[in-house]
Amino acid sequence: MSSEQRRDEIVRATLPLLVEQGPNITTRSIAQAAEVAEGTIFRVFTDKNELLQACVSEAFRTDEACERIRGIPPGDDLADRLSRASSIVLDYFHRLGRLVHNLSDSEYDVHRHPKAEQRHSEGGPQFVRDLIDACAELVARDEHRFRMPPGDVARMLLGLLMSTRFETTPPEGEQSAIESRIDVLLNGVLAEPGQHEHR
Repeated sequence: MSSEQRRDEIVRATLPLLVEQGPNITTRSIAQAAEVAEGTIFRVFTDKNELLQACVSEAFRTDEACERIRGIPPGDDLADRLSRASSIVLDYFHRLGRLVHNLSDSEYDVHRHPKAEQRHSEGGPQFVRDLIDACAELVARDEHRFRMPPGDVARMLLGLLMSTRFETTPPEGEQSAIESRIDVLLNGVLAEPGQHEHR
């Protein structure tokens, strides 16, 4: 196994521990999770901080999430596609959020990590742009039904989804929150005449 492959294995084994326990995890527990000798960690990483940086870089990667979004059948109902994509996006941000929270009380500043600071030409973080692009591709076939480009629809979807972070929605209520936001995205906030108004 090459050093790069070994690094990847250690990072994948460390990331769940980091999400659950924060930066105070021991190299012994990391070695056990990765099923390697403790000394192996320091043969492929200079120190623990370099390992943490590699883990945060891995957490910001959107490859898997974007691939899952692009794997949603394009022929499915638009609302269903958006619902599935929304679940994937929220799962990504929940995991990233737990990592950021667990590292926030440590000396490691996630927000100063290159992946967090990396900016797209339009001003947004690249990892957010990646998710927007994947969602835009997902709805592109319905462009003729929209009053705006698919990219703008995708941006609005992510904006609505991010508002769930400020709710105390239990996990089992997340699907309901997703559906309500998709309904707002596709149909607006105004009730049709005769419909029950929200009070």
